[in-house]
Amino acid sequence: MLKASSYMLRRYWYLIILILLISVPLAYLGIYRTNRALILKGGTTEFSDIVTIDTDYKSSGSFSTLYVINMEKSTKLQNIITANDPTIESYEMSSSSAAISDFDSYKAGKIQYESSIQNALILAYNEASKENDNVKINYSLSGYDVTYYGENSQFKIGDRIIKIIPYVNDYNEVLPSNEDMFRYAINHRYVNDKYVVLRGEDEVEIVLTENDIFSACIIYNIDKDNTYPKFNIGDSNVGGPSGGLLQALSIYNRLVSTDYTYGLKIAGTGTIDYLGQVGAIGGIKEKVPTAVDNNIDVFFCPSINYEDALLAYNSLPNSSKMKLVKIDTFYDALNYLKENVNGK
Repeated sequence: MLKASSYMLRRYWYLIILILLISVPLAYLGIYRTNRALILKGGTTEFSDIVTIDTDYKSSGSFSTLYVINMEKSTKLQNIITANDPTIESYEMSSSSAAISDFDSYKAGKIQYESSIQNALILAYNEASKENDNVKINYSLSGYDVTYYGENSQFKIGDRIIKIIPYVNDYNEVLPSNEDMFRYAINHRYVNDKYVVLRGEDEVEIVLTENDIFSACIIYNIDKDNTYPKFNIGDSNVGGPSGGLLQALSIYNRLVSTDYTYGLKIAGTGTIDYLGQVGAIGGIKEKVPTAVDNNIDVFFCPSINYEDALLAYNSLPNSSKMKLVKIDTFYDALNYLKENVNGK
């Protein structure tokens, strides 16, 4: 065996060196991760496959959420390969975002997704209850879950904020049971505010400093036993908050007798809050061609993302078969379906 190996080395040494000269740099480029991120086209997911509602109402069309593939901390090789591809977006991550681990990034995405579905459920049920007195949903605020923190912050991904003791309010504590005050306190932060968070099973007190920059998503406790009609949330590999608008439309459509799809494939993007306000999202340049590729008929887009969406829309040769609709609220989208689609 040794003699055979020695013979191969003597006879083919130049090939071995050539292979090493090629493979070692490729291995380095394929392993070394950068602070850049790539956004690639993804696909569509019919939301009725994720949340089921216990009613007999049927949809002749569909409401779909769109997802893109976000490759954070891409490798040098990935950056080289995709550098000249106009369908792939590349951007530099902030130093604090790059410092967050892959697991924490995944965890943050799932928190955002859970919050998004809860907002959609509350909005859709409350709106449907205006048409049907039997529709109801009972819920209470549980707190806010941290999904992002800045460098040197005391917060961690997944911390649940359950108490705020504001410095500017003489340290009078605010609890989730007072939802309006809790919302106000978390959106008006000051150095020396005290936060109590659940970290696993432990309560941790954090006194805010200038370094404690963070983002958090609202989390509700929905009383399923006292909600009608019953609903069930299935598993999904999708993360992030951008499907909120279409989630709300899909749920609402199955709580009322009118089918607002009118047989069309409806998709779009945009975060949602419990009042129906639609927020900005990322990856719009990739989501528009994803929708066209999947034969979507109507695409709802937040107004703040509309200019970029329109550029992508106008760059596609077959985009005219899809309507690109700018909206600011859940009600804008619903009214469009009521007034402009209606079987047309």
